[in-house]
This record gives sequence, structure tokens and C-alpha cells, in this order.
Amino acid sequence: MNFTGRLQFRRLMCLIVRQNFTSDCEHAINKQIHLELKSSYNYLAMAYHFDRSDVALPGLYGFFKAASSEEREHATKFMEYLNKRGGTICLEALPAPEFEFTTAKAALIEALDMEKTVNESLLSLHALANKHNDAHLSDFIETHFLVEQVDAQKELADYITQIERCEKELGLHIFDNDLKGKDLH
Repeated sequence: MNFTGRLQFRRLMCLIVRQNFTSDCEHAINKQIHLELKSSYNYLAMAYHFDRSDVALPGLYGFFKAASSEEREHATKFMEYLNKRGGTICLEALPAPEFEFTTAKAALIEALDMEKTVNESLLSLHALANKHNDAHLSDFIETHFLVEQVDAQKELADYITQIERCEKELGLHIFDNDLKGKDLH
């Protein structure tokens, strides 16, 4: 079977499994996958910033590296879901991280902003699923993502508050050591 034949066969198989799954929802899930991968990429850049020898904050390195893995897992979960529903995954190029932070607090604020953006996108996707009466997609988002997003935002807000209390170098070192000792996700 040539490439065109395989592509037509794939589309036919997707149509067989597809039920109450609109192209609007498929497109929105692809956008969510891109956002999750972009967040993972940004968290990875943050992690390795804190792993540099002139920064040397291993707790923040571990925290952001774990956050990167979690966001990548979210993207994977959406890709698996898209395949189950008969959709097609359309990956896009990821832009280079655009932030330039000089402090741990600034990095955590950037992370909180990213989590809020991801949460807003999930809420929009949930609303779209409800608009199209796609109960399965609504349940998938509620079950796997919404509570976790609120928890992540609360955790980051708490860390920002704690850093504000200890912005001196010794305080930051103590905060980082405390973070290093936690079970990160």
C-alpha cells in the first residue's frame, strides 16, 4: 500500500471510531497539546537555569524538572485521548522560552503565570466540550486536569509568598534546601 493509500486507510479508521467528536474539539485539543509541551519546554529551561554552577539551587532545579515532566505527561495524555477519539495529532514547532528572570521569585511568578494560562485553556476546552455536548471530553478534563491545575497554582503561590519572606540569600538557601527535601510530584 502506498503512502496515499495508507493515509486514506488511516482516515477511514479514524472515522469508524469517531463518535460525537467535532473538529472544533479536535483542533482545541491539539492547541492544548501544544500549550502543555510549550510549558514543559519552559519548565525544562527554568530547571537547567537553576542547575547552572553560578546559580546552584538544586531544590528549584528538581522542582522545575519535575514540573517539566508533568506537563509532558499531560501532553501525552491528550495525545492518547485524541487517538482514542479518532482524531489526528498535529504537532507544531515550539518557540524558544521567552522569559529572562534573575531571581527565584521571578521564575516562580513566571511559572504561576504559565499555570494560569494552561488552566484558562483547559477551562475553554471544557466549555467547548459542553457546547458540543461532548460529555466524554468534559469528564476527561475534569477527571485528569482541573483539580491538579488549581493545586499547582496554589503550590506556586505559596512558594512565592515564602520567598517574599526570605528574600535574603541565606533565606533563599534555606527555602531551597526545604524544597529539595520534598517529594516533588
